[in-house]
Amino acid sequence: MKTLKPVIRLHKWQLEEKRRDLGLLNGLRADLVKQAADLEVELRREQANAAQDAEANWTYGMYALNVIRRRANIQRSIKGIDERIEAARREVEAAHRELRKYEIAEENSRLRVAQQEARREQSELDEIALNQDRARKLELNVD
Repeated sequence: MKTLKPVIRLHKWQLEEKRRDLGLLNGLRADLVKQAADLEVELRREQANAAQDAEANWTYGMYALNVIRRRANIQRSIKGIDERIEAARREVEAAHRELRKYEIAEENSRLRVAQQEARREQSELDEIALNQDRARKLELNVD
């Protein structure tokens, strides 16, 4: 009987690749979130500096506009990554379902083979019992 082990191995590899890709996307998202948090910390620091120094207050407006653009870019990037993460999750789920399908088919095949083997052994035992019963009856009839 043909085994599904190579197909299962292939699907396991594909599933791991998809999980790895999902992990990379999650890492990229975490980096973007950290960049956004760092930007907020930097903004607060610059606001404090601008409040204390008149010259810094004069340049703060341009800095604030730049921060707004950077924040919008980061948020857009996070949204795009979130969409890619969701798509990657669906791919991981689909790959997992596909793998399980082959694993279940392999297990069912093993169970069928085991059942066939058990039936064959039982048939052999039944045949031995019948032969012993016939031999015993022949011995009883001979005497």
